[in-house]
Amino acid sequence: MKSIGIALLPLACILSVSGQPEAAKPNHEVLRGRVVAQVAPLIYGSSLTHKWMSFFFAVEEPHGKARPIEVAYAFYQSDQLPPDSFWDYSKLYEMRLRREPGCDTTVESLAYEKNADTKGNKLPASMILKFAKGAPKNLLRPEAVLPCYVLWYGDYQQIPGTK
Repeated sequence: MKSIGIALLPLACILSVSGQPEAAKPNHEVLRGRVVAQVAPLIYGSSLTHKWMSFFFAVEEPHGKARPIEVAYAFYQSDQLPPDSFWDYSKLYEMRLRREPGCDTTVESLAYEKNADTKGNKLPASMILKFAKGAPKNLLRPEAVLPCYVLWYGDYQQIPGTK
């Protein structure tokens, strides 16, 4: 049941995001940072026009600290998913993102799947994150409510000079 919730979470963004990427508008931000973790790599949400997957991204602040955000990545075909090389914390990326408060959520709600035995008794939750190579595990606090941003396929690039 939790898997369905994870797959449907980005659908909250659909009401304010069209099926096609829009031209640059004031509500888009260009942020630099590093990929932290992918949420349930085998679970994707979908709408009538596109598919979704989520990941956590550490925005690099001017004072040197990293600020984690959730990114709802929109794509049309599975070959538009980020390549395996994308999931590496040592690489710096620039992303053109749109802030979407409707999908803000806690790290815990995306990072853990509730479990139960065959009788319905609760079992310990399972972490369903796949951390990027070299990503710090302590950056994501389970209780933290992270701002959500939408990223469309093709709206990111690796910054030259990083691996």
